[in-house]
Amino acid sequence: MTVDDFRQAAATHDIELALTTLSDDIVVRSPLTDRFTFEGKEDVGRLFATAYEKFEGLNYHTVIGEGRQRVLVGSATAHGQPFEETLLLTLDDADKIAEITLFIRPLPGLTAVMAALGPALARRNGRSRLTSGALRALTAPLVAATRSGDRFGVGLALPKR
Repeated sequence: MTVDDFRQAAATHDIELALTTLSDDIVVRSPLTDRFTFEGKEDVGRLFATAYEKFEGLNYHTVIGEGRQRVLVGSATAHGQPFEETLLLTLDDADKIAEITLFIRPLPGLTAVMAALGPALARRNGRSRLTSGALRALTAPLVAATRSGDRFGVGLALPKR
């Protein structure tokens, strides 16, 4: 079954198996911005290869849905920061994955994913080391702000106990 194979591919970092689960015109929608969409097996393959390289402990532990829609819920770690990921999958008539929309929480996890994937994906897509370094520099303040805000700021909004 396509979804089971997709989960197995993620757990074992098997890019070839992952690609067999996708339709030729697969679309993956970024959790970061509407401006970043991956289209086709080649683009999505580079995304998955980068994610498999950068994420530790990727495991989709829950599957919900039937028919052409599935929701996968999983967890992993990026740059030492745990995160949870939810994927909304749409299957085509051949039971291949035609569309994936990603959702990631918490915010420190999302920024860690951005910092892990952005520079590495830029290099995998043929961008220069300078571009990759610029992405690192742009994401570093976001990572620091969300981690410190999560660690110190959130408690300020909680009820006094």
